[in-house]
Amino acid sequence: MLLIYLPTVTPRSEYIFELIFRQHFGINYHTTSDTIAFEKHAEEKINYSDQRLHEEFFIKPSNLLSDDSVKIFDIPVSEKHQTKILFPNDECDLGFDIFSAIFYMVSRYEEYLPFIPDEYGRFKASDSLACRNDFLQIPVVDIWINQLKSILEKRFPSLEIKPAFFNAMVTYDIDVAYKYKGRSFLRTAGASIKDILKLDFNNFSKRIQTLFNLKDDPWNVYDYLSETVGHHQLNAVFFFLLGDASQNDRNLNYKNPAMKRLVRKVSGFSEIGIHPSFLSSSNPEKFVIEKQRLEKISGKVITKSRQHFLKFKLPDTYLHLISAGIMEDYSMGYAEMAGFRAGACKPFYFYDLKNEATTPLRIFPVSCMEGSFLKTNLPAEALQKIVQLVDEVKKVNGTFISVWHNHTVSEDYTEWKKVHDKMVGKLMKEKALITTLGDA
Repeated sequence: MLLIYLPTVTPRSEYIFELIFRQHFGINYHTTSDTIAFEKHAEEKINYSDQRLHEEFFIKPSNLLSDDSVKIFDIPVSEKHQTKILFPNDECDLGFDIFSAIFYMVSRYEEYLPFIPDEYGRFKASDSLACRNDFLQIPVVDIWINQLKSILEKRFPSLEIKPAFFNAMVTYDIDVAYKYKGRSFLRTAGASIKDILKLDFNNFSKRIQTLFNLKDDPWNVYDYLSETVGHHQLNAVFFFLLGDASQNDRNLNYKNPAMKRLVRKVSGFSEIGIHPSFLSSSNPEKFVIEKQRLEKISGKVITKSRQHFLKFKLPDTYLHLISAGIMEDYSMGYAEMAGFRAGACKPFYFYDLKNEATTPLRIFPVSCMEGSFLKTNLPAEALQKIVQLVDEVKKVNGTFISVWHNHTVSEDYTEWKKVHDKMVGKLMKEKALITTLGDA
């Protein structure tokens, strides 16, 4: 039984110990503030205090986990073993306060502080500590945890830490289900007039052929995705936008028979979740209505969610999700840049810094979204970056989660569809290799 000594047990310390020792390592532990009991403990133990007692494993804390406020302060960043670290301290056996470092990253502490939002009201990747210190594309949290694991296994051979394995998940946002079909007469007429005024007769022709069932809708990629997911036995989640029409919410009406058929079709071969509308981010009542729409159409209880535009505000958005029955969120990533927003590539529970409490909401960090690459229009470079991210996740036996949209794997985006397919091939190759090694 691992025993951890610290002068005062706080909600923050309890959260981080649960994350590392119970969720990652799968081991039981106890905490104590009694130095006598700690010194008498003959088994594995960690001293998390200002002073080393004897020869126990020692980590000297910063004051982050003993604090109960959120304030602006300089975060010391250094490098050890070719990895960036936070809260460096040479007195620690690890060389830094790993508990505070992990907490700072996964709690998204910096996003509670005042910041200048982007045009959509989001915290910018370029303002993050990780981006400014060049470790956004590295899952530092999982690297730190693996370093701790290696040291504890050597120091305490009897400690049985559960093994970890690489995993992957493909996720798709259905912002606009079809390019042409399913629109009202007025929307179709308006779009057709625009095609003519712009002299885009090719698009006009495709629209007419699709509407008269002479040609399939170019964004109807769901048979292809069903085959891809089923053939490779991929973990997949499709997120449906069912909000009312607005400037940033342009999907088919949720009452449309084509939309209803699509939801039921996809839910037959994949997990599904709600894609809260852009407007719902400032109006939680709208989110509840949208979730209920998806539940009614699919006949399933919806517990997964991803914010449209990856737009969320901490802790408000997540607290609204929790109150509506959402158990898993897949929004923890940046729209502008690939990488690990929370420094992690494994699921973790959301810690509410406003109320200083662990919540039941599990965060599934996104590794990359194709939209962050589309601006460059360089598919080959995007694929190279995706492969690098997969390799980084594999090194720490994490979970690689990608975000795509139905239109980016369509005939309108041929080169990006190739990137998607090559990414899937890479993921399956890595998973097959791990399975083969495991069987051996």
